[in-house]
Amino acid sequence: MACLPQFPSTSSIPPACFYNIQGLSSWLNKNPDYKQYFIGAFPFLCTITSSMSSLGYNIKNVPLGLRVTTMSQYQAVLYNQQIEIFHKVYTHNSNAYINYICSNVSPVYYTFTSYKEKGQYDASIGLINKLYPFDAMANAPQLNWKIPFPM
Repeated sequence: MACLPQFPSTSSIPPACFYNIQGLSSWLNKNPDYKQYFIGAFPFLCTITSSMSSLGYNIKNVPLGLRVTTMSQYQAVLYNQQIEIFHKVYTHNSNAYINYICSNVSPVYYTFTSYKEKGQYDASIGLINKLYPFDAMANAPQLNWKIPFPM
């Protein structure tokens, strides 16, 4: 991936392992320097004013709650299966795009083997959209993270 900056730098592509059941809020809790880019996307993340600063408000210290907190054993198995298929397709498409950028070979994106697999992928996109607010990720111009292939 020498042609593109390493994640999480500006204009980089999040790797498949970035997407997990804990979601963006968990990643931001582990990487608090990035919370400033997601003001408004999460409750309690807001622009610091002088009065808030004097009260000790620091955006880096605001804990973000997980978007999926309680699930049955069945839901946990189902969500993990959905994350697996998402990783499979995302990894293929990400590699195709990187290959295109680095060698100018037209990308060949993932082709589903059946309608069932496509349906499973569509369900995984619903889960990923719940865990990762793509609008907020796309609207953080300072980061400019790329999701340059079909989702």
